[in-house]
Amino acid sequence: MNRNITISYFLAFAKNTWFWLGIWIFYYLQFTNYAGIGIVETVLIVTATLTEIPTGAVADIFGKKKTLIIAFLLEMIGAFIMAYATNFNQLILSVFIMCVGGAFYSGTLDALVYDSLKQDSKESKFDKVISNIASISLITAAICSIIGGFTYAINPRYPFILSAVGYTLGFIASFFLNEPKIDTVKFSLKNYLLQTKQGLIQLTKNYNVKLRTLILLSIGFVTVISSEMVDSFLSFEFGFNDKQMGILWAVIFIISAIAAQATSFFNKKLGLYKSIFVTGLLMAITFIISPYLGLILGGASLILRSSLQSIFGNLASVSINNSTESQFRATTISTFNMIKNIPYVLTAFLIGSVSDLFSAKVISLYLGIILLTILIIFAVKQKRDAF
Repeated sequence: MNRNITISYFLAFAKNTWFWLGIWIFYYLQFTNYAGIGIVETVLIVTATLTEIPTGAVADIFGKKKTLIIAFLLEMIGAFIMAYATNFNQLILSVFIMCVGGAFYSGTLDALVYDSLKQDSKESKFDKVISNIASISLITAAICSIIGGFTYAINPRYPFILSAVGYTLGFIASFFLNEPKIDTVKFSLKNYLLQTKQGLIQLTKNYNVKLRTLILLSIGFVTVISSEMVDSFLSFEFGFNDKQMGILWAVIFIISAIAAQATSFFNKKLGLYKSIFVTGLLMAITFIISPYLGLILGGASLILRSSLQSIFGNLASVSINNSTESQFRATTISTFNMIKNIPYVLTAFLIGSVSDLFSAKVISLYLGIILLTILIIFAVKQKRDAF
């Protein structure tokens, strides 16, 4: 199973060859405006949301290896379509295909890693391995962002072609995985439906798990909206151009990669619940101060928030995996991700339209206020429960 961990590190690299990271907004604006981007993002998040649970169940029943092969194949096809898109409809088609691929990937790699470690009785090392995967993912995206910014200046299609090549490498590497033998489930329609239902059951099976799920989702709602759209809009409004934005996102991801390694430290020093609460609180502050920041401080706020999101994502993964049975692991993670995406599904077009009318800074302010209010409510409830 050690081989799986090594390949998983490579798959994290291949999945995050995001050469388009710093320039996607400029590329999209060739076809549409902020409101149009809202439509694209709605397609993206609706597709991801509707396919999260089915693909998670597929991973648990048919196997993580096969699911990851499908994931990278779809990502590769979608990236090539986007690279050669000539109109808005082709842009949407490419996003749709890549999102289905992303749904197959989502949660599957984490589940494969956890089960691989568990098979060797090494699941206690999961927080360290998942932190390494997060760091590799972020460093890869950072380096690719810089390269993408310069290749975009040569030809706007090059960043997406390079990403497609990265996904191709991941597709090939997936064939060398070994399927973990822990808690496999024989496929049948009945098992498939039961598997899908178990995702929600695992997230709400007792009071403590239910409370943890609500806290994770509350912070997750805001982080999805932020990372998928608002942060890119903010970097544009702070005044970064295409090359500067490539460098900015490279710095953001490198520092976030370093921050991801602090997951285990936070977990041991503060405990899981306090660590999650503190990261959420600090994120809320970065949102609230965004309207008052310029180029330098604005970039710094994005760096800090992305670093906190990296730690939060790892803490959420540790929390869910620790309380979920192996045969339901991928399904549960997919269910969590699906629910987490729902507010973004409902607001993506609205966020794009409001950003056109006012600014992303206004959206950021309200996101911060909402997140801060939610955290205060949970803190009060937690204190009352303690008594």
